[in-house]
Amino acid sequence: MKKFRVRTAWIPVFFLLASALPALAGFPNADDDMGLNVIQSENVQFPLGVQLQGIHSGKVHLVVSVDAEGHLVDHLVVAYTHQAFVKPAVEAIKAWSYEPARVHGRPRASRADLIFAFKSDLIVTVQNADFDISHSIFGERYAFEPCSLRDLDHIPVPIHVVSPSIPDGVLASGEQRVVKVEFYIDQEGNVRVPSVSREQVDDLLAAAAVESVEKWHFEPPMRKGNAVLVLAQQDFRFVAKTK
Repeated sequence: MKKFRVRTAWIPVFFLLASALPALAGFPNADDDMGLNVIQSENVQFPLGVQLQGIHSGKVHLVVSVDAEGHLVDHLVVAYTHQAFVKPAVEAIKAWSYEPARVHGRPRASRADLIFAFKSDLIVTVQNADFDISHSIFGERYAFEPCSLRDLDHIPVPIHVVSPSIPDGVLASGEQRVVKVEFYIDQEGNVRVPSVSREQVDDLLAAAAVESVEKWHFEPPMRKGNAVLVLAQQDFRFVAKTK
């Protein structure tokens, strides 16, 4: 059994804050900020028959969403070099266990980016996407990867939008704050795995922004007439009324 910690982005959910408090007594370092722990309970299998096709290595980029109790609640394949490597990677993340990320000792829902590297010696390694430098240095090509907004035929059109509300008591009269939410829009126009960076931390405002964008829906993003996956960001500006 292997364990590794990954850098995570927070998926703040305000109703989890209170429910998480009783568990804090069991944490020896309640002030620690810790990333998500991924516990590899079984090895990833190199797919049989792939080498017979002349394919000896490859990668899969997966985004996983884990709640404050350590349950895998969503996953999204965002890139791969060959589709044959997708199935064993997805089977692995569904079988593994997770210890939730913590902010000041409190468990938090979080999102993590994982790279599965399948090698010619049939060994498969998993690492944080932040440390995957081979793609940029060696020009590694993915057969599938998300598009940027500038690559699309047109900016995705929202067909259902929910505006966040300002939680009571968070902002002073006339105060303004901005929360940036990153999310994917899949080929059906669904919002997937939204999160905010761990550097942005106002839990209640971030939770309000994430909760609203989770309910958004778009027309499918299109590139050259085909539906594609796209990575997007949205700034939410919270402005308190002046009394």
